[in-house]
Amino acid sequence: MKSGDVNTWPVGLALLDGTGKVEEINTVGREILGYGGAEVLEGLIPAPSRLSDEGDGSGSNWSSGWIRASGVSRELAYRVQPSNGRYAIAFHDVTVRRQRERRATAVARTAARVASERSLPATLNALAHEILQADGLAGVQVLANEYSGGERLHMLGMAGFPSSRSGAFFSLLMECKNRGADLRMLDAFESGKPVIISHRYAAIMSNPAWQPLHEFHRYPEWDAFASIPINVRHSTIGILNVFVKPGQEIDAEAVDFLASMADQAGLAIDYASLLEEERTAAHLEERQRLARDLHDSVVQQVFSMGMLTQTLTVLAGVEGLGYDPRVQSIAKELGSISGSVLKDLRGLVAKLRPSAIEGVGLGGALSRLAATTHRQTGVKFELHVDPQLDRINEDLGEDIYHVAAEAVHNVLKHSPADLVDVRCVVEGGRVLLTVQDNGGPPACLPTDPAGGAQDGHGLAFMRQRAMRWQGSFTVEWNFGNVGTVVRADVPFVPDDRIQGEK
Repeated sequence: MKSGDVNTWPVGLALLDGTGKVEEINTVGREILGYGGAEVLEGLIPAPSRLSDEGDGSGSNWSSGWIRASGVSRELAYRVQPSNGRYAIAFHDVTVRRQRERRATAVARTAARVASERSLPATLNALAHEILQADGLAGVQVLANEYSGGERLHMLGMAGFPSSRSGAFFSLLMECKNRGADLRMLDAFESGKPVIISHRYAAIMSNPAWQPLHEFHRYPEWDAFASIPINVRHSTIGILNVFVKPGQEIDAEAVDFLASMADQAGLAIDYASLLEEERTAAHLEERQRLARDLHDSVVQQVFSMGMLTQTLTVLAGVEGLGYDPRVQSIAKELGSISGSVLKDLRGLVAKLRPSAIEGVGLGGALSRLAATTHRQTGVKFELHVDPQLDRINEDLGEDIYHVAAEAVHNVLKHSPADLVDVRCVVEGGRVLLTVQDNGGPPACLPTDPAGGAQDGHGLAFMRQRAMRWQGSFTVEWNFGNVGTVVRADVPFVPDDRIQGEK
């Protein structure tokens, strides 16, 4: 190559000998590759013996590969052309362009998934993988508290780190906090502003306070760290954590991309919440509509029939006005039937009030509670419901369900648990409900000024439900390998209608 010609070209140009060693390189090529560039280029290009006219960047085809130049990872597009026993190489830096293309694709694909995916953890796991692939990161985490209503952050999406570690992440994080670790991700959550820290890996791995999470964060190796708040309707409900590979940087353009993906995560969380609210509202609205229709039409007509029947009874019993004992008897029977129908209809209207177990039974309602909570938070459930509960009194079943639902809500709000065991069985003529988590002690205990345990609104609510049936209610805060245990013990009351049918 003649330097006077090639140094004016806008791409890097180099000439390799038959063994793959760089003989010449132009000025632009040296600028692209930085210090020690020739050796970097020799490592990128395949050995001459493996170059062909149609592959590996030879001929008219362009290939791409990653290099590490001057301590920074870059993506090069290159083309190799044989020339008199040597090889001419043209190359240019496509890091920024390709990264922008991947980021745009990641945002588009994530937006499409948000609109179509029914599972929130599945959506946020996919979002984490899109971010990981777009920027070649070491790891990504998506944490949110939208469905807990408390301080606990649930790991709803993750990529790069083994998924088997995700369940205990928050409890381990709180253990690090208790040891004095500096939790910068919580700074992002509390302030609603991005937090970016260089060389975070070395600082965490050398700090004993972070020991509970050392194995979680050890592999793959990373360097810088960024935490981006996830906002929904002007409130921060989660954080997006990214762990950057050594040699990469988090510049302003990267922060903009991560903020866009955090917005997509917020949309997914908000969409899941609104969808659940819409389902509940639609169910309630349909029940209320049926109740109104029955009350305004059928109930009123049956009531009118009863009044007319009473009139007929009176008239049939008056001498001189068509007195007939048979008509009077039939009229009385019609009055009895219409009164019974009216009573049943009014009972049906009353039972059309919002009910969690209507149509599915107590077992179905508890299964739905577990499935919905897992889909929204990622918390796992073990559920055992006695088949005898299929014939439980509906009002009793409703109260037991709400005790279980409040206990689950308290787990999500106060505990770092990732597993909840719900058991509801019939033993000795009594219903025994147990809700137990594996989260250790809750984040906070309701206490009175003297230091004793005291019912909060939720505990009082559960206790009243149990005592309504002359039952008992207890809560145990275990500090061993298990977390909080909620127990309700009430007499089993069967549904008279089901008993009659059987």
